[in-house]
Amino acid sequence: MNSSNDRILMVLDNLGTGGTETHVLSIGKALQKKGVQLYYAGGNGPLYQAFVDAGFLVERIESARESLSARRQHLIDSYQGVMKKHGISIVHVHQTPSGLLAATAANQLGIPVVFTLHGTYYPKDEAIKVAQLCSAVISVSKPVQLFWEKLGVKTTLISNGIDVEDFRPDSAKMGKLPSLPSDATVVTYVSRLAWQKATVCNMVLRATKTLRSEIPNLHIVVVGSGAQSIHVHELAKALNKAAGQPYIHIVGEQTDVRPYYAISDLVIGTGRVALEAMACGKPVLAIGNHGYVGLVAPSSYDLAWDCYFGDHSSVQKPSPQLIDSALRQACRNRSQLKEIGGLGRAWVQSNFHITQKCASLLTIYAQVKNGGGQTNMKKVLYVGWLGFKNLGDELMWHAFHDLSRKYLDPAKYKVIPSLPGVDLNDLSEYDTVVLGGGSLLVPGYVDVAYRAVEQKKRLWIWGSGFDSQDKVQLDSSGILTTKLMTDNEKMSQTLQKIAEHATFFGVRGPVTLQYLQQAGVGDKAWISGDPGMLLLPAPSASAAEADKSKRLRIGINWGTSYNRIYGKNEDAVEDALVYAAKRLIKLGYDIHLLTMWGPDREAIKRLHKKIGDPTHTILDLELHDHSKMLELMKGFQATINFKLHANVLSAAAGVPFVCLAYRIKSIDFAYSLDLPELLVSTDEPLLAERILICTWEAIARREQIAAKIAASQKKMMENLEQPFIQGLL
Repeated sequence: MNSSNDRILMVLDNLGTGGTETHVLSIGKALQKKGVQLYYAGGNGPLYQAFVDAGFLVERIESARESLSARRQHLIDSYQGVMKKHGISIVHVHQTPSGLLAATAANQLGIPVVFTLHGTYYPKDEAIKVAQLCSAVISVSKPVQLFWEKLGVKTTLISNGIDVEDFRPDSAKMGKLPSLPSDATVVTYVSRLAWQKATVCNMVLRATKTLRSEIPNLHIVVVGSGAQSIHVHELAKALNKAAGQPYIHIVGEQTDVRPYYAISDLVIGTGRVALEAMACGKPVLAIGNHGYVGLVAPSSYDLAWDCYFGDHSSVQKPSPQLIDSALRQACRNRSQLKEIGGLGRAWVQSNFHITQKCASLLTIYAQVKNGGGQTNMKKVLYVGWLGFKNLGDELMWHAFHDLSRKYLDPAKYKVIPSLPGVDLNDLSEYDTVVLGGGSLLVPGYVDVAYRAVEQKKRLWIWGSGFDSQDKVQLDSSGILTTKLMTDNEKMSQTLQKIAEHATFFGVRGPVTLQYLQQAGVGDKAWISGDPGMLLLPAPSASAAEADKSKRLRIGINWGTSYNRIYGKNEDAVEDALVYAAKRLIKLGYDIHLLTMWGPDREAIKRLHKKIGDPTHTILDLELHDHSKMLELMKGFQATINFKLHANVLSAAAGVPFVCLAYRIKSIDFAYSLDLPELLVSTDEPLLAERILICTWEAIARREQIAAKIAASQKKMMENLEQPFIQGLL
């Protein structure tokens, strides 16, 4: 869509500081970057200058003192005057009654109207009338969508988007803030002080009467204003007087809340406030108009989103006792709160990035301009070894899925993973086939890619690699001296045709690239890097605040490839790991045994038993998701890994790794980072000694290796995002 011709009129009752107004301001900034010309019509308010600065041409339409019926036609005429004056192409309304008047005006002029429902609080009759005047209706959450669909209003779900550059941990410009002790535990409540939200605020304040005895330096900051502000002020005054000090600080309405997020250890809020605070790296206790959800942590992300953080649905009704218990538990460990905050920012970046929401909205605009006709949705098949609970293959699908959420409009693209049950022989329903991360440039998966060529589908090779159990030799500059493509003319021709057809052909590493060049692909393919390197660990205070009295840790991943390894002797490799682990324990390290795949558990348990030191060895049989695995690895001095993607995750976490090279794919990855010195082949003589020596070197050169990994990772991320940015789907 060529958005530069669009003239969008946003209509609000006024420019207050609530979530609806800040949503329009935020999405407006993103739209302007896409070339959209923005206009605003409605009442004045505190955000007037912010709208002007964001590029809106503001036309005030002030309501008179007469009743709505008396001034209705005058207001409709005023809105029509703005639309005619600026040649408005689409009117986007967000509230009633302004939305009803503006939609009526637009309908009379034949201008399409979009209506975003920000909650369930609208007068039902008014909201339904507005929806009937609109070409498209949007809901900002699942509960809102369900609520209005039950009333016959069909909506498209587009959640709030957050500009993670505006809202980030270091984004605050400190202004006039409350005077707080340097060691204060600061809990900030951000909301309009009206409706149920004011009642919740009073509950929070009452809960502090008992909470302060356990957290003596507790300070509460209340940001917001509203019809019930006076009651909040009176309660705060009484509690401060009883405490003998001002520990509750009412700061009123704020046009920029970021400084208050910055000083907070915990933010209590809902809806957009929750998303903004999490983007700023702050943990959130979600309580809203509807009720209580609780502390938003990875285990409750889906619940929080399904409830829209308590604003549109909830787990239970709040009470001072419930809030007291939640605050008490949360504030016991400020270090843990920081970690939760860091994880929250990563989640917001993946699921609520303003760029993706802007793309979704532009698609809606394109549809209503074309008479409301639906754009045909394109189907993208991501092909990988999925559905078998192998963390390595699953994490690369997650990386692709995350980029799809960031760059692809969900109204235009549906991305389908090749889970068991997906027929890879019949590609007729797909527009694009993506051969994803993993060792997929092998018979079987190459056949899928070739079928895509035959059926004239768009095709990506996205970080795929070659693998075999053949031994390879590389010279000092990394050039293969081994012939991998031997007497297989059919495979060579197939790969050549795939390369000619693919719109993107990025591969894991230099060994794969040279294999393809031996097949005659030439310069059609290039090194993009392993997609697992896209998965960054969440910011964490754990490494910086590690307990110096505790022993340092080494991570070890072990498993099985059923002796399909160099040397064909997994027992020998296991015994070498036992020897290395025992030596490391004697030298003051603890060992954390990690699992990447369910069938690896028996080998891990056997290794743990052979080491025979449960005091200094953690047996971790859980198949952690990639975010948890990255978090664990960040705390290690180094890792020793059998499975390829244990090495990839260690590298993604910035932690030096010793790669037990058991097949070509291990060598391919290490050379992609220009770190062949971290390879230890599983058939090497004196294997245990080589593992130890390589581990010492990795620890000794930790900072140098981490810097080298970071530089390679940055380039890989740019490479793998490139086809999304270029719109090659």
